[in-house]
Amino acid sequence: MQVYAAPMQPIAVGVYGASGYTGRLICAELVRRKVPFLVAGRNRDKLLALVASLGVSAEIEVAALDDPAGLERIASRVKVVLDCAGPFGRWGRVVQDAALQAGRHFLDITGEHPYMRETAARDGEARARGIVLVNAVGFDVVPTDAAAVLAADAAGAPVSRVRIGFANLGAKPSQGTTRSALDAAHLGGLAFVNGEFLVEPVGAERWDVPFPSPVGTRHGVSIPWGDLATAPRSTGAREVRTFMAVPRSTARLVPALRPLGALLKLAPLKALAERWVSGLPEGPSDEERARSSFAVYAEATGANGTHAAWVTGPNGYDFTAASAVLCARLAAAPGFVKKGALTPSQAFGARALLDGLADAGVRYGSSTTVSR
Repeated sequence: MQVYAAPMQPIAVGVYGASGYTGRLICAELVRRKVPFLVAGRNRDKLLALVASLGVSAEIEVAALDDPAGLERIASRVKVVLDCAGPFGRWGRVVQDAALQAGRHFLDITGEHPYMRETAARDGEARARGIVLVNAVGFDVVPTDAAAVLAADAAGAPVSRVRIGFANLGAKPSQGTTRSALDAAHLGGLAFVNGEFLVEPVGAERWDVPFPSPVGTRHGVSIPWGDLATAPRSTGAREVRTFMAVPRSTARLVPALRPLGALLKLAPLKALAERWVSGLPEGPSDEERARSSFAVYAEATGANGTHAAWVTGPNGYDFTAASAVLCARLAAAPGFVKKGALTPSQAFGARALLDGLADAGVRYGSSTTVSR
């Protein structure tokens, strides 16, 4: 059994929500990387079972999400708080508050753009405490954020437009991902146009996204992805839209599905949806994750014309584990001096993130200038 001695100084990383589906994958990656960490959450029995399954001696902290003093106690024991307890629109703020109060860096794995925009508004608070608040250090939004930055850097400032497309190939969502999506369904679509957020229907825009080989061109519909909260800051673009690749037959159904989002605000249907989610598998199995992958393609138009960048990688949950741990390691390093509410690329650098994930199967590159 590996044993981590409890240091007198703060432990590198504290994982809150460690016993959840993605939290467990992240803890396994921390073990693999030999990063000292503690596990935290609401249920001691689940945390004990997690530590036993990992074969390590990791410290355990228990605090409920309605226990700010307990959450602050946890935060004070670590250099970096890595929050995995979603939906973040419900629970992210209280864990973030604890990190701010304790003066500790805060990372999370959200993809929920309303919560991410609220975090961005706390930039002054984070700077005053000398820490970073970085949302979405997993599949949402590290590969898309990095691709957008690479494309924007090639396009040259000022950047007028960024379009980001992603394809999940053979992927199945976890309960947590599904729950977060249902929580936000009533909000509809979103775009960033002329420097302002614009509410629009899901699927209002279409784009045949030229993903790299062997994925090839896929039909994309506009959806409110987390990059709407990050790409304007990462790239300076005045217009940002995000697209998910779907079969054309699915795209044709999008208009008919739009009213369903508003209905999910109704308490009876919300309760029914929650029961349905609770009956789903907690997340894809190891074998299912091994059979899936992702592709990202971003286009930016700027002073040098329109340029593009692409990223490919493993299943999104495996990517999230590798990416979140990389970001936590970078934030916990002695030389890390960034502060404020930052995007992943602003905090850690687009190329540094992608290069640091090469051993997780991540590949990236730039396309030739796009003429259209």
